[in-house]
Amino acid sequence: MFHEPWFDEAQAWQIARCASLKEILFEIPHYEGHPALWHLMLFLPAKLGFPYELTLKFFAIVAIGISGWLILFRSSFPLIVKCLLPFHYFIFYQNGVVSRPYSYMTLALLLMALTFKERNVKPLGFVLSMAFLCMLSGYGIVLAGGVAAAWTIEILIEKKWRIFDRSFWKDKRILELAALLALAILLVLQIMPQTNTFAFSIKRVNPAWVCLLYAFFAMLPDATLLNVLECEGMPKFSAFDTTQFALAVFVGIIFLIAIHLFSTKRNRLYFYIPYVFFSAFTGIVYFSAHHMGIPLIFFVFWFWIAFQDEERGCLFRKLFASVKLSEKDAKSLKTVGIFMALIPLLMPVVWTVVGSFNDIRGDYFASKKEAAFIKEHDLENCTFLVEWGEVIEEDWSEKEFFERVNAYGLDVSVDPVSVLPYFEHNFCLNLNRGNDRFAYATHRFASEEESREEFAWLRAQGAPDAIIGLVDLKTIYGDDASMNDYVPVYKISPRYIGVWKIFKTFGDSFKSRYIYLRKDLLDQYGVEEIEMK
Repeated sequence: MFHEPWFDEAQAWQIARCASLKEILFEIPHYEGHPALWHLMLFLPAKLGFPYELTLKFFAIVAIGISGWLILFRSSFPLIVKCLLPFHYFIFYQNGVVSRPYSYMTLALLLMALTFKERNVKPLGFVLSMAFLCMLSGYGIVLAGGVAAAWTIEILIEKKWRIFDRSFWKDKRILELAALLALAILLVLQIMPQTNTFAFSIKRVNPAWVCLLYAFFAMLPDATLLNVLECEGMPKFSAFDTTQFALAVFVGIIFLIAIHLFSTKRNRLYFYIPYVFFSAFTGIVYFSAHHMGIPLIFFVFWFWIAFQDEERGCLFRKLFASVKLSEKDAKSLKTVGIFMALIPLLMPVVWTVVGSFNDIRGDYFASKKEAAFIKEHDLENCTFLVEWGEVIEEDWSEKEFFERVNAYGLDVSVDPVSVLPYFEHNFCLNLNRGNDRFAYATHRFASEEESREEFAWLRAQGAPDAIIGLVDLKTIYGDDASMNDYVPVYKISPRYIGVWKIFKTFGDSFKSRYIYLRKDLLDQYGVEEIEMK
């Protein structure tokens, strides 16, 4: 009810609303980095004019509501786990309140857990659940590929590795896995990034080994106990706090040891293979902090299937049996073990409570109020320029400006995309030339020549009526326009993605920004100049 959608939520809606079916299926996935299913789910409601926020939130609530029901009533977890897990920060808040395809990835992984036990008798349900996971995200393809690989090894062992026997290829499990592989290949081709995909044009700061160290050991502790990556941080570019990073790696090693001791030969492969696939992929290719919930939900999937195994914890029991303890000491050790096991469940519930409070109390994102101000004064009839995502330095040369500022509607700040779902028209000149068909970020990296062409087009349109943020008018218009011609009329909330675990990330430290209107238009639109603070 209180959450203000931010850029990533708005981007998906704008693609569904503005793009054609052909673009959603064959062009946009190369730049968005995930298959088209999420955009296809939003396609009809967005095209038919359903309300933006209500529709997005409905989709997320349905997915997480069903997921919570599955955990409570269909899992074999202990009661305390059933009661705490649906309120985990990365289930309840990041996947339930923030409306993105990860809510359906949660559902897909839980459906995989639900159908796992009968996979060898009724394989179709398990395979369809994996197919569902694949269609939602590139991460889903990696995880489903790891699970499918583990299952294939299990079948090969069962068949005594006789892959040339006719019976092997007639096995319906192998046929359905082959169909899943074909689907995965098609989806990989669908999302394979183009050479000008923006996300892959940014140079990494940290070497690959640091990213892999985070992915293999620090990721799970970060999703349950610590705060190594902050908000939109990425291992490739983040300046880690050395002490906390080392602590996370240490805790991660303990987690992996505990997982190994809890596992059995039957389910061990279903953790290690997908986990190694996922960690290698995220360490080398791409990973951001809000993706942290994906390995967490994968762990829930594995924990679910591990709990169905009657021999679970056999290595723990063997370890304790080898150590001679009194009955009292054994009981005390068991109590401490249960308490330690509950901490990674309790901490994320604290994050959920604090994060929900912060979301209700403040603005998760400024776009909703910003849109309300624009709508109240009919400013959508104006032409806007929005500041670029790159912070422009005053001493930049013209050449450096055109090299570093991506003018293709790719690197404008998140304002226009997050504001435009509240309007029917793209009034932002530097978001794909104000084209209503492309009122979303295309994520295409522009060359210097293309940037110059875009700025030449902007110059030909004349100075804008309004500006959001700070724009270097002199570089674009020369002496024909100046910020002295504009006055501030609305202060944009400085909080940017203000909720992350128990923190208000970037909140008070983020610079204040304003909507500026040309002085000669103040009376026409009935707005007044405000004081800049």
